[in-house]
Amino acid sequence: MKADPIFWLVGFPTFRYVEDVKELARKANLRILDAAQASDADRARAVPDDKAPKLTLKPEYAPAKKSVAKE
Repeated sequence: MKADPIFWLVGFPTFRYVEDVKELARKANLRILDAAQASDADRARAVPDDKAPKLTLKPEYAPAKKSVAKE
């Protein structure tokens, strides 16, 4: 009997990351799912964040820094 696949919840689109998301998933034997579209059942079978491969956003996709208002 084959074990259920473990899902990796990733924020899409994956081209925003420095790392090759598909290759990391392949090496870790994980299936990639869009975190925004995952069901509760998918989330129950997802790999925990601390065990998931680490991803780094490319600088051009990093959240904008908040500017400090001058008074």
